[in-house]
Amino acid sequence: MEEVINVVRALSADTRLRVLKLLRGRDMSSVELQQSLKVPRQTVSYHLGVLETGGLVRSRREGRRLVYAAALPAAADAEGRFERFLSNTLDDVN
Repeated sequence: MEEVINVVRALSADTRLRVLKLLRGRDMSSVELQQSLKVPRQTVSYHLGVLETGGLVRSRREGRRLVYAAALPAAADAEGRFERFLSNTLDDVN
């Protein structure tokens, strides 16, 4: 149940949806996300943390920087309904 709550929480902010939309196209560093979103570094960091907790983003280290990629949470269904829902939702994000 907690996994589902974390996913819903992760999807509950416009900035996080914008991050997911950007990561849908390609993997990005936090600096690239900050520049694209035009928000402070701390804001990007906070939202990436919420998205990681929800299982919607994963990170990997490349040299001295972290690179983020979109991911599907463990709570996603096997039939792909969640993935379709998320894709349709992100299509509507500015």
